[in-house]
Amino acid sequence: MEATRLSKAIVRLARLAERLRGPGGCPWDAKQTDQSVKNYLLEEAYEVLDAVEKEAPDLVCGELGDLLFQIVFLAQLASERGEFELADVIERIEQKMIRRHPHVFGNTKVRDADEVAANWAKIKESEKGSNEKKGAKALGEVPLALPALLRAHRLCERASKMNLGLAGMVDPIGLVEEGLHALKKEGKGDLRPEVEERIGWGLLGLVEAIRLRGKNAEDILRKTNQRFLEALEAVEKELREQGVEPAKATEAQLLAAWKQINARVAKAEKGHEVEKKQ
Repeated sequence: MEATRLSKAIVRLARLAERLRGPGGCPWDAKQTDQSVKNYLLEEAYEVLDAVEKEAPDLVCGELGDLLFQIVFLAQLASERGEFELADVIERIEQKMIRRHPHVFGNTKVRDADEVAANWAKIKESEKGSNEKKGAKALGEVPLALPALLRAHRLCERASKMNLGLAGMVDPIGLVEEGLHALKKEGKGDLRPEVEERIGWGLLGLVEAIRLRGKNAEDILRKTNQRFLEALEAVEKELREQGVEPAKATEAQLLAAWKQINARVAKAEKGHEVEKKQ
């Protein structure tokens, strides 16, 4: 890492944001507020996520830049109000990371990553003032704006660090099965509130069961969403090759096309497995 290049680049970006907001700058940027920028911040964060999943380094680099600019811009807005500056943001996170890693920057000894996570939770708890929420109430600090599956994962994760893990009180798979059973019994009509609640607990159980196996339900569903889109495009192509307009396809034609696509995918995956073994 070139320290001089890095420091100069950060300063240039901060000054760029300042100029955009200043006299003779950009009218659009001058009108922005924290409330308007927050939507762009979220959008850019998801674009970084997409780029990471595509495993495209150049795209990741560009999207990280877009996200960084939103952070710099928000810091500029705060600076104009005399609240804090970008340097304060950087220094505060630096101090926090040093404080949260006593096994690196101090004399604390740890056995493994699990102990690191446990220490992190203890340090975070000790950093809270007397008026801060503690215990289970502190879980409410997990942002409501997070996608529901991701928030459920974080809630389960943090609860487990407090010895309040869902799996310690109930079988997560059992919750999933109860939710599915309730859904099957309900049929295809509107769901009753009590059935919705059972399904909700089932979804939470599924999130916890996946978490306990080292994965995140949000990541899994996001990848499946993309595969679903690709499958739909393949189904459309298959139908059109058969001379069938997708919008007018019968249920039998849709099912046949779906099975045909799944058979091709299964064959391709089997071929990849054979190649790996060779």
